Amino acid sequence: MSIVALLMGMVGPLAINSLERAQAKQEMLTVKNWLRKVSARAFSTGQAHVVKLSGKNVQLYVKDDEQNLIENKTFESLFFQPQEINYSKKGFVAIDKIEGTYRGRPLILNLKKWVNGEDPLDTQVSTIH
Repeated sequence: MSIVALLMGMVGPLAINSLERAQAKQEMLTVKNWLRKVSARAFSTGQAHVVKLSGKNVQLYVKDDEQNLIENKTFESLFFQPQEINYSKKGFVAIDKIEGTYRGRPLILNLKKWVNGEDPLDTQVSTIH
């Protein structure tokens, strides 16, 4: 019994850490796909959109009607400095990047590459170590 308890004490934290990493990776993919979805929404509706980032919250509005929230997301592993992403009616973004943290590490998400597709061969996300 003590051997099993010792093994569980060693393996348990590793399994929990692996699960947390997988959830964080899934969250990163979710936010990247969501930002592309907003681009497609702006293009298909012909309306400019605004994404407001603040802390762990991300909110989507139609540009001319920022009183009516369209969608709100909350993340666990991602944290953003207060900033806005403005999508044109054609679905393009004007800013180059957004900054925040991913699992406690600095994060830069290059929107020109990821959303606008200006240079698809480069990496989409970079973390600074």
